[in-house]
Amino acid sequence: MRTHVVRSVFLRELAAYFATPTGYVFIAMFVFLSAIAAFWQESFFATNLANLDQLNAYFPFLLIFLLPSISMSLWAEEKRQGTEELLLTLPAGDFEIVMGKYCAAVSIYSVCLLFSFSHIVVLRWLGAPDPGLMMTTYFGYWLMGASLLALAMLGSMLTDNLTVAFLLGGLFVSIPVFLNRAGAIVQGGLQGTLERLSVVEQFRDLASGVVTAGSVVYFLSLAAVAFHANVALLGKRRWQTGHGAPAMRWHVTARFVASVVIAGALTIIASHARVRWDATSERIHSLSDDTRKLLGGLDPRQPVFIHAYVSPDVPRGYLPLRRALIETLREFDAVSGERLHTRIIETVKYTPQAREAQERYNIRPFRVPVTEESGSLNEIFMGIVFTSGGEEFVIPFLDRGLPVEYELMRSIRVVSRAKRKKAGILATRAKLFGGFDFQRRAQSEDWSIVAEMKKQYEVVEVNPDTDYPEVDALIAPLPSTLTQPQADRLTAYAKTGKPLAVFLDPMPAFNLELAPNEIASPEMPAAEAGDRANLRGFLETLGVVWQSNRIVWDDYNPHPQLKSLPKEFVFVGKGFQQADAITAGLQEVVLLYPGELKPRSDAKTKFVPLLETTAAGGVVRWEELVQRSLFGVGVNPAVNRKTDQAKHVMAARVSGPANAVIVADLDLMGEQFFELRRRGVENLNFDNVTFLLNAVDQMAGDASFIALRKRRPKHRTLEAVEARTRRYDEQRLKQTQEAESIAEARLQEAQLRLDRAVREIDARSDLDEQAKQIMISNVQSVENRRLTVARQNIEDERQKQIETSRSEMENSIRGIQNTIKLLAVALPPVPAFLVFLFVSARRVARERLGTPDDRVVEEKAA
Repeated sequence: MRTHVVRSVFLRELAAYFATPTGYVFIAMFVFLSAIAAFWQESFFATNLANLDQLNAYFPFLLIFLLPSISMSLWAEEKRQGTEELLLTLPAGDFEIVMGKYCAAVSIYSVCLLFSFSHIVVLRWLGAPDPGLMMTTYFGYWLMGASLLALAMLGSMLTDNLTVAFLLGGLFVSIPVFLNRAGAIVQGGLQGTLERLSVVEQFRDLASGVVTAGSVVYFLSLAAVAFHANVALLGKRRWQTGHGAPAMRWHVTARFVASVVIAGALTIIASHARVRWDATSERIHSLSDDTRKLLGGLDPRQPVFIHAYVSPDVPRGYLPLRRALIETLREFDAVSGERLHTRIIETVKYTPQAREAQERYNIRPFRVPVTEESGSLNEIFMGIVFTSGGEEFVIPFLDRGLPVEYELMRSIRVVSRAKRKKAGILATRAKLFGGFDFQRRAQSEDWSIVAEMKKQYEVVEVNPDTDYPEVDALIAPLPSTLTQPQADRLTAYAKTGKPLAVFLDPMPAFNLELAPNEIASPEMPAAEAGDRANLRGFLETLGVVWQSNRIVWDDYNPHPQLKSLPKEFVFVGKGFQQADAITAGLQEVVLLYPGELKPRSDAKTKFVPLLETTAAGGVVRWEELVQRSLFGVGVNPAVNRKTDQAKHVMAARVSGPANAVIVADLDLMGEQFFELRRRGVENLNFDNVTFLLNAVDQMAGDASFIALRKRRPKHRTLEAVEARTRRYDEQRLKQTQEAESIAEARLQEAQLRLDRAVREIDARSDLDEQAKQIMISNVQSVENRRLTVARQNIEDERQKQIETSRSEMENSIRGIQNTIKLLAVALPPVPAFLVFLFVSARRVARERLGTPDDRVVEEKAA
């Protein structure tokens, strides 16, 4: 290949594209449309994440329109102007000509991507995006466009009409883009093959921050095959006539098919290779050092065998899980040598593999939710069997929200017969081990936290009426429900300094009857509804102050879709103690109606806050928040909240004479958080379970999984939007408090009028006692009616003012979002327009520089 020939064709095409305003118009249009896809959608602000996920979903489809606009003139314009023959008679080979044109097209596309870097600038303005993720995402954009450009060039080569060339180019580009949609239509094994051959599926790894050999080879192979087709079509002028034309056609066809086969084989080989680069800041797609250390500690004389029964084809929503499981197992196999052996068994219903999984290990197909079904893929296998010697452990189905590396390592340690520590759970009325539920009149199952702990510990239930057994850590849920003798026994245990995890709760949302300030249900047996314990001695031993009628609230809520939740649903996003292993690295924990913990002034223990609110919250009383009616106990929706500009501690760790982790909320281990974790709901990836298990591990002295359990992508929010929204939220809160203060003052004024009228009657000496009582009764009756009406009017006015304030805040927030969307969409095309003006001005200046002055004067005179 003669590089000077390629360079000449390259410069010719590049100059021709940028010589007219059309090229700049297409660049500006591409940047404009991609900005709309990235920032104009409501989901961008709803997810509140500083990434390009919205653009990633639409980018392949944008290329269907952009790439043909670049390629349509490469050959069609040559044919239309009659310059094709002149080009082909030059001393240049077909390969060199196609290479020059292709390099020019790729360069033009690269310029388009360069102008779209403004999207990263917008994200950097709004938050702190992951630099590595942005780099691999744009690398994926470039690879995708470069490979599909070669296909788009085929459309221009087949016609001399620019419009037809654009349509044909779009048609050819759309084939690999829509292959994943075609995979959803066909049935059987072909479905997975078509989906894997789609550029959309191959782009997923790059969009998640991982550069894999399989994706890179796929895009390069696609470009090579399409490039070969361009060269073959250009050379058809030499063999389309004559006696040897049919044989030549077959020869070219055979070469093309061979190139396709070679490209497919290279892609398959590369996809099975363990070559990949994790560019994310948290390195979440690579094995951690802790995992490598644990694998290196396995005994090669007693290796661990892992059999994964996995469906070969799964719905799109389960593809990342399947890919992560298979890649992690391969990584395990590569670094562990003879210590661990893995086997991935493709399992389909009604096959011998499926029968073995079901009959031998009780691994049954999981029913996919109807909303996620894809064709016939409504039941899938994702079970794992761990064996070592005589030990066996089975995960019937690996849920999407579970960290794959952590689940595998924990199961490996179980079967490798490492000594398991013992954790005890105190039997209180919280009933973590299940029992009869008097509200539902049914037997309740074990809480999910118990099943989760059993995967790592030997878990036992501790009787509060007898001496406690020896355990490595004791969990005491709702000690306020204990009787006094039981509480005294717990206090004595705490004084020994043995590890203890205590879960207090002023308002257990799962059962309000268990609240310390709530009267027991009359339907409850007397044995369970006995006298509540006084926890003063227990709290003094721990060195903390906890008021059972104080409930913490916070105005911070980073989830726009959850703004309707009460402010007593406290979201902890920044209030983590980074100096303690339990909470270091956590990103978000949610507590429901939590209490407040404070250190005692005379405490002998060291008090370290673990979870605390922002300064935009406060505390409300139980009697203000809870209201009773004929239908039972409920939450007052119009509670009067007043911020105190202070941070409130909801979980702490104490050390010294007592050694405990204290959490002022039991609802954070509720079933809803385990369900969210199992389902892997996007943008609701709370660390509640991680926090709980970390606390137990730290108390039990088993910190081997703490760092591994916390590995996940950083929750990078739109901090600039949150800051602007917070100001309006604070203003609304201030207006609400002012409205409530005015209403309270007016009610007090009305009450004072009534009291004054009563005193005036009582002070009259011309009336006997009976007359006074009659007049006072009449005045009270009249004034009470007026007071009732006034109270209702004042309440209505207060609610109206609160609603007006809320409406103004929502409009202000919407205005902020609209302003950001407008700037994010309108500003990116401006640089392309400015470059066009600059280039046009320079061109005009050069043209005038080469024009004689007398001719310029004549033109002006004319």
